[in-house]
Amino acid sequence: MLAAFDPRRSLVARVLWLLAPIVLVPFLVFWVAAERLGRRTEGKLTERIVAAAVAEKRGALRVAADRRLQTLAARSEEVVAVLREAAGAVRTALESGPAPELPAEPIEELPGGGLRSVGNRRSAALVSRAAGPAAQVSRDLAATRRLEERFSDLMAGHAAISAIYVLTRSGVLRAVPWRDARDVFGAGALAPDFRLEGRQLGWPAAEETVPAVHWVPPYPDLYGRRGRIVTARVALASPSGEVAAEVGVDWALEELFTRTAEPLEAGEVEVVLDPDGKALFAVPAAVLEADGRRLAALAASQERVDALVDLAGGPHLVSLRRTVHAGWTYARLLPLSRVRSRVLVEVAPIREESRQLRSRLRQLYLVLSFALAVALGLVLRRTLSPLRRLARVADGMIAPAPSAPAEAELSRRDELGRLARALSNLGGRVRRRMRSMEGVHELALSASVVTRPDEAYARLSRSIGSLVGATKAWLALWEPESRSLAFAPPGWGVPDDALSGVRIGVSDRSLAALAYRTGETYVCNDVPGDPQASRQLAERTGVAHNAVFAPLKTEVGTLGVLIVAEKEGGFDEEDRAAVEGYADQAALLLRNARLYEELQKSYEKLRDATRNRDHFLQNINHELRTPLTAILGWSEVLAEDRPGPHTVETAIEQIRRSAQFLLTLISDLLDLARFEEGRTRLERVPVDLGTLAREAVEPVAVMAEAKGILLSVTAPASGEASVVLDPVRIRQVLWNLVHNAVKFTPKGGRIDLEARAADGGCWFRVRDDGVGISPKDLPHVFERFRQGDGSTTRDHRGTGIGLALAKAFVELHGGRIEVRSAPGCGTTFDLFLPSRGPVSSGSLPRVKRPVEPPPGGANGTE
Repeated sequence: MLAAFDPRRSLVARVLWLLAPIVLVPFLVFWVAAERLGRRTEGKLTERIVAAAVAEKRGALRVAADRRLQTLAARSEEVVAVLREAAGAVRTALESGPAPELPAEPIEELPGGGLRSVGNRRSAALVSRAAGPAAQVSRDLAATRRLEERFSDLMAGHAAISAIYVLTRSGVLRAVPWRDARDVFGAGALAPDFRLEGRQLGWPAAEETVPAVHWVPPYPDLYGRRGRIVTARVALASPSGEVAAEVGVDWALEELFTRTAEPLEAGEVEVVLDPDGKALFAVPAAVLEADGRRLAALAASQERVDALVDLAGGPHLVSLRRTVHAGWTYARLLPLSRVRSRVLVEVAPIREESRQLRSRLRQLYLVLSFALAVALGLVLRRTLSPLRRLARVADGMIAPAPSAPAEAELSRRDELGRLARALSNLGGRVRRRMRSMEGVHELALSASVVTRPDEAYARLSRSIGSLVGATKAWLALWEPESRSLAFAPPGWGVPDDALSGVRIGVSDRSLAALAYRTGETYVCNDVPGDPQASRQLAERTGVAHNAVFAPLKTEVGTLGVLIVAEKEGGFDEEDRAAVEGYADQAALLLRNARLYEELQKSYEKLRDATRNRDHFLQNINHELRTPLTAILGWSEVLAEDRPGPHTVETAIEQIRRSAQFLLTLISDLLDLARFEEGRTRLERVPVDLGTLAREAVEPVAVMAEAKGILLSVTAPASGEASVVLDPVRIRQVLWNLVHNAVKFTPKGGRIDLEARAADGGCWFRVRDDGVGISPKDLPHVFERFRQGDGSTTRDHRGTGIGLALAKAFVELHGGRIEVRSAPGCGTTFDLFLPSRGPVSSGSLPRVKRPVEPPPGGANGTE
């Protein structure tokens, strides 16, 4: 404690010891002499005149208060008279209903949440969101338009009235004159679901009945923009006794004080108080709290008060008057100190004499102060020179080659020495922080150009490790599938085989898992001695001393943990802050890389969808024209040419086969759509394998025979083998495969269908010696709407969905389908279907025959 006053160790103490004798002694002498002279002269004059001044001002306040009270009474009577006339007009308008000559008003929604009418510039109409029946709203909206002219006439002779409004029970509020009502809703002055239900619009809760005229406390005029206003309103009752409407008149009461204000002396205030003593209006603006309550209490006991009252600011001359409405109090105040200030003007000769004496003392004080200031400046110049040197050191702290404080400053024991040492430490920290920021910038530049994940991991680890000064760094990324942190090679200073395959559970004993769970950076300068560290992982990665574990946090979650280890001397708080900054930058770069990869995948999917759409539109247009042309052509022949019986029979058969083809095509499209939406369901039943294989190819046998193609079926005999599957779907699969083989096999070719029971299911093979599939088309053979020849002039027709459906139905059974082919060497399809278990052959159902294809070899499922 005493060291703080030792001038050898404290610069502040040294300055105080110099200033005490130089400044305090002359100041005290001057102050004592001047104060005695001032009090003696000013006391004589003030006491002689203050009594007369107080009496004179009290009379002036009384006259001004009476005049203002008369003005308030007259204006309030005018407002009440206008309110009465407006209420009568409203009652007549609501009883008369809508005016047929006035057009309807459209209603629009406001940004603040309410509704307003448009198209009418004479009045503004608002509609509550909690309005009643639409018919009643429309009636009240039209009926209140009758009031526009009457309300305008009432306002014409009363400049103090801001607006006249009517609010109906149905939720219609109309005000004159027209204003833009958006501010009313936007400022919250009127709720979008305003209602007129008894006291819900502000009727006094203490009253059991609605008063004849109710005065609303002052509030800002958001509608008419005329400052603070008060509203006088009256409720109109319906024949049933309920409140049917409310009529209100807005009185710009603030303008009465601002535009027609009484002349006020300096410090004089006129204010209107509510019964609780809260200031409603004040000129000039004044805040009265405890004083306001006291004045309201005085006015409650007497209607007229003219007295000297002690208030918070001292004694005041007060004139109080009770107003004729709402229990308000008008007060006119003048501080007694203001009266005393006027007295000082009358005692100017005596004050002048005192002023001359004090002036001589001030001159003497100024001369002494100047002399002492010169001496003090010389002393401070020598004292502050080390501070200037330290300031130059601080200015050059961020320079490329910063200067350090001199050894003399560093060895001092006073504040200058402590400041020099603090600046030296701060300079080192600033330089480290700048290097850290430069490292973040370099990290962003180097890692932003990386495309492959392994290259990104390597560059991030190498950059962060070298920037921190560590010898090891690597990333542990979160894998949602395994619910664990996986080390991501390559790293910096750690072999790839030491990182590959390492996974850490969230609940495992590991500092990396701890950082991931808590989301906080963990600094460990003694890894072998930390009970939460994993000895096995430390030995595997070669971490024997220290490490920092920083979570890679993004806005969507934590991607993993950045691990930096083995720094000579350990990690301090600056290293912690630097690693956290690098981790944030690395997380952002990894997140952006993942988003870019997802965007690329989405783009590929969109491109595939567009290509499939084009193939589908091209193929379906071609496939629909042929059967439709046949149907239309034969229909015209039947309608116009009156053909013979044989021609009619041929036409009907062609129309039937074309319609069946269209039905099959539409069914395939619907099957594909249901499969895409996940609505396809299998109906597994016991099926005879041999019967299923032979009946599936019966419709195609006729086409094969017509082309001279040998179609052979190798399958178990009836009743010999059975499987559990959906016969309709598998029949469709086999029929598609065999039909494709017929289309692409030339005359004289051969098609073999093999079927046999296998362990846990059944196996099918469809093999032909046709034209085969090009190697470039083979990977896309099961894609929707894809064909080797997609032109409209191709030799083989089809929509390109048959094989896609076949693959979908096989996989829906839990099976697999494979294809092998080469140009000129034919095509082989192998498919395996698992079964749910054996059944007796006596319960095997017959398989339905598929729809026969239309003439010409067209396949509606291709």
